[in-house]
Amino acid sequence: MNERIERLVKKAVAGEMWVEPVKTEYDRTDLFLSPVKMASKRICEYIVNQPLMILEESCFTGLMRFDGSVEGDIFNRSGHRNFQTAMQKFYNKPVENLLTFEWQHSVGNFEKIITNGLDGIKNDIERSKALHKEDDEALEFLETQTDFCNAVLIRAQKGSQSALKKANETNTPEYRENLLKLSEGLNKVPLHPAGSFYEAVLSLYFCYPFIPDSIGLIDRYLYPYYKKDVESGVLSREKAKEYLQELFLMLQARIPISSDRFYRGGESHFCVGGYLENGEDGFNELSRLIVDSLMELPTWIPQISLRWTKKTPTDVLRYMLDCERKDCNKRIAFVNDEPRLKGLMDHTGLSYKEAVSYTMIGCNELALPGGMVFGFDPLNLVRSVENTFYKRYEDVLKTDNFEQFFSIYREELFKDLWRAEKISKGFQDIRSRDCNLVSNIFLEGCIENAKSCTQGGLTRYIAVGILIGLPNVIDSLSVTKQFVYDEKIISMSELICALKNNWNGYEDLRRLILKKGNFFGNDDACSNEIARKLISSIGEWNNDKNYLGKKWLFGNLVGYNEHHKFFGSATKATPDGRADGDMINFGIGQSEGKDRNGITALLNSIAKCDPDAILTGPSVTNVLIDEKLIRKEEYFNKLVPLFEAYFHNGGTHFQLTYVSKQDLIEARKDPEKYKSLRVRVSGFSDYFVFLNDGLQDEMIQRTGHDHLN
Repeated sequence: MNERIERLVKKAVAGEMWVEPVKTEYDRTDLFLSPVKMASKRICEYIVNQPLMILEESCFTGLMRFDGSVEGDIFNRSGHRNFQTAMQKFYNKPVENLLTFEWQHSVGNFEKIITNGLDGIKNDIERSKALHKEDDEALEFLETQTDFCNAVLIRAQKGSQSALKKANETNTPEYRENLLKLSEGLNKVPLHPAGSFYEAVLSLYFCYPFIPDSIGLIDRYLYPYYKKDVESGVLSREKAKEYLQELFLMLQARIPISSDRFYRGGESHFCVGGYLENGEDGFNELSRLIVDSLMELPTWIPQISLRWTKKTPTDVLRYMLDCERKDCNKRIAFVNDEPRLKGLMDHTGLSYKEAVSYTMIGCNELALPGGMVFGFDPLNLVRSVENTFYKRYEDVLKTDNFEQFFSIYREELFKDLWRAEKISKGFQDIRSRDCNLVSNIFLEGCIENAKSCTQGGLTRYIAVGILIGLPNVIDSLSVTKQFVYDEKIISMSELICALKNNWNGYEDLRRLILKKGNFFGNDDACSNEIARKLISSIGEWNNDKNYLGKKWLFGNLVGYNEHHKFFGSATKATPDGRADGDMINFGIGQSEGKDRNGITALLNSIAKCDPDAILTGPSVTNVLIDEKLIRKEEYFNKLVPLFEAYFHNGGTHFQLTYVSKQDLIEARKDPEKYKSLRVRVSGFSDYFVFLNDGLQDEMIQRTGHDHLN
């Protein structure tokens, strides 16, 4: 990086690029207005009143944050009173130990703003007004969107004037030129379409605070501007890298250094690569420049995923894995387009053209440009096992074979899925009582439908369900089949007694199960079959007769929170060897050494478990390996084809952590000594010592692999 970026980096990592919100005074007579008009008026006043940070080193400006005095952007939900009430009542507080309230991520359609400008958006608003001319409520909403656009444009003009003033105060010729360019640029964008790579990045940078989540597929929508400017000689690769790095520094600066999220990559997440509409792999020269630019920065946000395809050259996968192993801040993960596109098309009804536009967001969710994740409320899947053994034990005792037993389990599974759907609808009903006015122009359908994204306007959303405890359920079913029905080591009555007594008096049985059980992750026929049977059953239940009107894509991550611990603490003993209150597992993988047959067997089991692409929502696979496997070239050269084969076989995701279990244990004892120990958690990276107890416990329980087999 050059000197200008180095100076900005120092400010960003010190928290000095954070823009403190300025309090805005509102007229009390605003209360005479309708609630929507009052909210709109105050939002616009707030936006215009916020300062613009323009440093001597700046090429861009626009970062701001809502303070809660008005209903702000849809990601942070500041000022959304009903959402805040739901947070107080249900966030990390499961209902019936089945479902808990969570965040919802999004990605703005920044390409539309860059391509059409706010002038084009305002034209869309006028067309929508004509369509809804008989609907006063719709017209009132649309008027707020025009006002919002105008407030953003007033802010851009203020930025232009401030940049000009700063340029006149600057003695460094290069910096003065940059500031003059910024002043000129804000006179054009975001009002008008961008005409250059610089203007495209400026438009994105300036508009990002109004939906500050993912920036989407920038290697696609910025590429035409990059290619044109490079070919015409007005843009060098180094200058483009500068612009990208300043953009990434803004994503870091959005989080105050006082927040524990300042160091968490999940605060902004996007992708490179993946299939294009023409069926070719999309990793291009800009993709590589984006990754190179990010890797030079010693920041934690954003994080990035490679969208792998069967057409991705091995050299590209190797390059990304090489970047990953050299990145001390662990910002890179890997996802597979093959099952994910199948899931998006088969289960959500998207066309191929629509499906290939997805990006990863948040911890490891996915969304389309101008879209959101709906649902995303973590569900305790292990409760269905608990209900089967503790509430249906009389029926279970009458079974003669595993199919009869599984039929009873399946009934309990479906009951819980439907009950969770009802609770999730309640959560969404609370969210919909707020009327967001800030993020709608960046989301598809809101202007056309003349409704807020919180109140039915959004058309581009993915319905997502989060299944926590999936490995526990697979293992519990597999152990039951193996020990009771296949090998007849114990009777069903004995197993039920062992569970009801929390293994007390049955310690030998528990040890035998842990030693000999056919656990998921060993690529054995029994557990592989059970995994497919379970996931297939979830697919059979999946339908669009729910409150979102779409089939679900399922995942299994917990995000920043210890949902696996909350759920487990109120869940009784299960056949996989869990005791009362033990935490359950998240992700799709294995832990506690139960995957005895090595990393290849683990990856094979994962790749084979979901042929129908049901778990192609926010699904995460954590792989803990010995550091030598990633550092030493002889092992690394074998690791690349191992993960390439895993993706060819159907695996959806993987992320790597390479620290020893002993180091994790020591870090818990002596956090200061191990304060720089960075790990991948549930779709994001963080310092181990900053994690809550539940996430630390999960890390320590992961099976570490020290050889390739």
